[in-house]
Amino acid sequence: MAVKRTGQPSFVEALMPKGAGANAALDRLAGLVKWYRFEKLIGHLRDEGSPGRPGYPVLVLFRAVLLQSLYGLSERELEEALG
Repeated sequence: MAVKRTGQPSFVEALMPKGAGANAALDRLAGLVKWYRFEKLIGHLRDEGSPGRPGYPVLVLFRAVLLQSLYGLSERELEEALG
């Protein structure tokens, strides 16, 4: 599933209470890590010109795998946590 970058919340996000899904540990990690450096290193791994639906950005996938290893999640548990 591709994520559209419109800057506008989705219908479900608009119905959620403020701060729902917030995680202080993840917010702290996001403040400590300079993600743009990783994006420069791994950004070329996905071919944007390929046919079909666009996939998730490479940095999003990298962060998901990083969280999976930090929390010791299986692929199914990661999918549930991201959902």
